[in-house]
Amino acid sequence: MINTERLCLGCMNDNGGERVCPICGYDSSAQNPDSCLPVKFIINDRYLIGKAVKINGEGITYIGWDSSTDSIVNIKEYYPKGFAHRNPDKTVSMEESGKYTFNEGLMEFMEINRRIMHSDLPSLIPVTDVFEENGTVYAVSVSIAGITLADFLKRNGNTLKWEQARALFLPLIDTVKGMNDIGIVHGALSEDTVIVGRDGKLRIADYSIKKLRMLTSELETELYSGFAAVEQYDIVGLHIDTYTDVYGLSAVLFRVFIGAVPPEAIQRLQNDVMTIPAKFAEELPRHVLSALANGLQVLPGDRTKDIETFKNELVYGEIAEPAVKKVTEEKEEKSQKPQKTKSSSAKYAVISSVCTAMVFIIIAAVLVFTVFKDDIFKKDTESSQSEVTSVDAPVVDEIGTVDSDAAVSAKLYSVSDFTGKYYSEIVDNSENEVFEFIIKGKEFSSKYPKGTVCAQSVAAGSEQPRDTKIELTISLGPNEIKIANLKGLDETNAKLELLKQGFLYDNIEVLEKYDDESEPGVVLEQTPKYGETVNTDVAVKIYINSYTSGDDDTASGTSNIN
Repeated sequence: MINTERLCLGCMNDNGGERVCPICGYDSSAQNPDSCLPVKFIINDRYLIGKAVKINGEGITYIGWDSSTDSIVNIKEYYPKGFAHRNPDKTVSMEESGKYTFNEGLMEFMEINRRIMHSDLPSLIPVTDVFEENGTVYAVSVSIAGITLADFLKRNGNTLKWEQARALFLPLIDTVKGMNDIGIVHGALSEDTVIVGRDGKLRIADYSIKKLRMLTSELETELYSGFAAVEQYDIVGLHIDTYTDVYGLSAVLFRVFIGAVPPEAIQRLQNDVMTIPAKFAEELPRHVLSALANGLQVLPGDRTKDIETFKNELVYGEIAEPAVKKVTEEKEEKSQKPQKTKSSSAKYAVISSVCTAMVFIIIAAVLVFTVFKDDIFKKDTESSQSEVTSVDAPVVDEIGTVDSDAAVSAKLYSVSDFTGKYYSEIVDNSENEVFEFIIKGKEFSSKYPKGTVCAQSVAAGSEQPRDTKIELTISLGPNEIKIANLKGLDETNAKLELLKQGFLYDNIEVLEKYDDESEPGVVLEQTPKYGETVNTDVAVKIYINSYTSGDDDTASGTSNIN
């Protein structure tokens, strides 16, 4: 076990106990702001708190040390600015006027991070622990070495070609879809929230509760200009959904290909003109331009509705409807190319896999010997403070191979057993690229965990030709469970118990009931009742005792006056 007294609390590297860290320059005499946990504070009998690296309307992110695994971690504390108060003992209490906002956000914060912890999405920074302590909730995530996409682009010519970006972004696109599939809308995809790891792969950081990504929220919001969609601003009748992440992802790719951030969405409502220089318009494939045009539509109703549709347009040119192109080009198309059929698009995808694999290797090599040479590889212990640190040597996996018989339509491929696996896990496997997957629907299943595949339309082990469509059914988990006993719990713990059982947060209704013979603020009754067998989609009502100890004093005072 490492002696933590030798760790720098600014980067969590062993610097021999120096006052000023020779690796990151952090002065050990520095302290975190008063609203934060102090450095060297221990939580959950396991995690050492270091420097506060980010503070926003949702909470505080610290660099930390996990004494159980002897590893650097990032620790996010739910501490909504303006609605939380730091007590002298470092616990967190709610401001009296904002209890509902605090508790609502706390439940969502916990639910989002638990969903991520139980997911296996390739481009997410993994969450390894979620726990309650000090009156709030903490989420612990892996620390991965890297720099922001913005910095990577600035140091590497400011743009990437489609052939380069395709290999990098496909896993990330699938990850965003996977997040949406488990009910999480990121709402802040941008060049600053996408991390380029030392292994050459992209990761998504800074997922948060929805209110942090909405200008109308009572929280101090955090929007990324040029990447935030119009529905995230104060526009009546619009709300955040999967198409919000389509806009953010399209804006990120626009920045990658064009070298500039799109105009702010709220400004585009007044003057919706975006220009692509002729140089880029000529270089980018037509289906890529069309996909970006559809994904960057200002109004949600005109925009590509979900990530799966966006990916099909971007990669294979499968445009469901004619693109309504708001993007203007400085130079007109010299010749009209005939539209590719679906089969030719699939063939193109196979042939291009060699190119993407080579590009991926080249990009990783560039990262190793240029960008990260000074920033990360200067010393084995050197780290970054932007949710990232690792000391492993870069390893690049090959992305796909070319099948020499791909053009022979008669060749058959064996279908794997997909049951029990997550959709993202299936489509991210290069061995499955020969098939087309469609989510047929969702159904309850006591055999397969929620979110995994519980049925497939084509039998496992059968031999099928390329491009065979396989319909997958996603499990909703067990159909019915026995509802827990909530009586006597306070509102927060009652909700937590329901969430643990799989009930939906939006289906939990809190009502008041008065009983001066019971403890104030606890659940008096619940519907459905304890022990009833129900499915987790039903509405649950919990009745909280509105009686307070002050009511007795008031009643006594009134009696004396009379």
